[in-house]
Amino acid sequence: MYQENVVLLEKYIDHMVARNKSPKTIKTFRSILNKFIKYIGDKDLKDINIQDIDGFLAFLRRNGYSPKSIYTAAVALKRFLEYHEIIEPLKNFEYPRRPSTLPRFLTYEEVYKMIDVAERIRDKLIIMLLYTTGIRVSELVNIKIMDINFEKNSIRVYGKGGKEREVFFSRHVKPLLKKIIRRRHPTEYLFKSRGDKHISYVTVERIVRKIALKAGIYKKVTPHILRHSFATHALMKGMNLREIQELLGHASLKNTQIYAHIVRRKLYEDYSKIWD
Repeated sequence: MYQENVVLLEKYIDHMVARNKSPKTIKTFRSILNKFIKYIGDKDLKDINIQDIDGFLAFLRRNGYSPKSIYTAAVALKRFLEYHEIIEPLKNFEYPRRPSTLPRFLTYEEVYKMIDVAERIRDKLIIMLLYTTGIRVSELVNIKIMDINFEKNSIRVYGKGGKEREVFFSRHVKPLLKKIIRRRHPTEYLFKSRGDKHISYVTVERIVRKIALKAGIYKKVTPHILRHSFATHALMKGMNLREIQELLGHASLKNTQIYAHIVRRKLYEDYSKIWD
């Protein structure tokens, strides 16, 4: 029965691939669902109940998973079971409470220090693109030279579900882009790895972390924190939420509104420095 459950998992993974889910999401869901299949052992997936689901989520909690990771696991399980029309155990299902945390972001000074200390053109360009466009790391690594429009100072990127959108780059980014793509074929990835492949997400994360440490920033810095920094700073400088939503590729304005909370908190902190 274990092997039959594995087959059902692979069919669901095929479904995710066919729906253009991001490789990172697919990898996360596969890992979670693999653990669940091992957790239920030889039990037929069609025979599981709400106790099996709750027991698995409790098992993750006892093994050090964060509330955010447990919420992600619950989402993965629910979608997996719904895809295979296993509805009975979901009748009394409730999502775990989702932790409400504001996104972390860097100060202007921290970002520009990172740009200054990056020695390689490739690394400097990675930091500048992540920060000045707000694109996701998955969108960054998939940029091809033909996606860049120097007349409009724009880049065509493909977001979640393969949705296409246009983002813009600043005049400071333009010379670096021109330098890195000199005498290269339009169909090549902007950030190449070996052969015809693009660099991996892990490579980008490693580059960002290394440059942050070099800049004397010892808190956690990831590509996604640079995306948060873009949105927060854009709002602080006067862009409206609808514009930021469009540039970030958010399907719902609700996802973008969290940055308004960050700006209000920052406003109060600045107020307190003067008046408290």
